[in-house]
Amino acid sequence: MFFRDENETPRINMNGRQKLFILALDFVIIVELCIAMASATANPETFTPSFMRTFFSLFAPTALAGFFGYRRLRDRTENAPS
Repeated sequence: MFFRDENETPRINMNGRQKLFILALDFVIIVELCIAMASATANPETFTPSFMRTFFSLFAPTALAGFFGYRRLRDRTENAPS
């Protein structure tokens, strides 16, 4: 889409553990979204601030855990000196 040639596109290689980890993180984020919607529905007058406060307070630790977990689960042979 942004590259003129298919060969120029960056390739993302993930192992099986990383793929399962990303799948689990996606599920956790969907659950967090449901929790935030349910808590915001309790008070419709302040729906948006309540939703934002709840969702982002749940999402921030998940995003950090995802970043560090993804890096921790990568293959050790990728960065080995040759």
